[in-house]
Amino acid sequence: MQVSHNELVVLIGKAFTGLRRSCGEADMIANMVADLEMVGLNGVEHFVKALAFLQQERDCPVDVEATSPGLLTANLHGCSILCHLPTVLDFTLEKLIGRSSITLNIQHCHNRWLAFGELVKLAAKGLSVKATWHNGHDPKHIMYVLNKGCINPELFVSAQSATQPACLHSLKIEISTQPIPQPEASEFEHHISSQTLANAQVQAWQHGITVDETHWQQIKQAAGAILVESSDTSRRGAGESEPSL
Repeated sequence: MQVSHNELVVLIGKAFTGLRRSCGEADMIANMVADLEMVGLNGVEHFVKALAFLQQERDCPVDVEATSPGLLTANLHGCSILCHLPTVLDFTLEKLIGRSSITLNIQHCHNRWLAFGELVKLAAKGLSVKATWHNGHDPKHIMYVLNKGCINPELFVSAQSATQPACLHSLKIEISTQPIPQPEASEFEHHISSQTLANAQVQAWQHGITVDETHWQQIKQAAGAILVESSDTSRRGAGESEPSL
């Protein structure tokens, strides 16, 4: 099925609001999902997977500590990055002042693909970003490289398992005021260029977003806590008058 960017953002926002979480802002989270979907990286599918974590995890503060000069470690205690990443990145940027670079290591977190939109924002602020993590259930090593001013990242994927169990639920983000060199493409099995992502984005704006109907219904169900069921009138269309008696 085809939906617009606005329809997607509105429904995702309602779905998150329906969870009645204390941590996280619905509109910001909705845009994180939409940003990933718009470039063809399955943001809706990742959000559907995230719902399982969001419905079960408890609201708790994030522990952040400076483990060494230029290195921050954040413990999300098994929570989704959706609820905490924007705040943790704001804190990290404060610590970047007076430095040329800083590294944020987020531990015990889930749904790391959905960090995309917040990382793109950093590049728009004139910062260079490299993000790396390992998938667990589908073993892959993923790397985003976003140099300052770039609209989309260069994305590298390899079928490489994590060497340490702790890496399976961690997200490493390096932020620098200087350009970050890209890895050799030969080191990875798959390279998705920023131009490929940009082309997908243009297509989504022009022709709408193709969403799996099952996923759409799952999100609507999650949003049901605040959505009012459609009446017969709304199904016929708001502009159609009621029949006279």
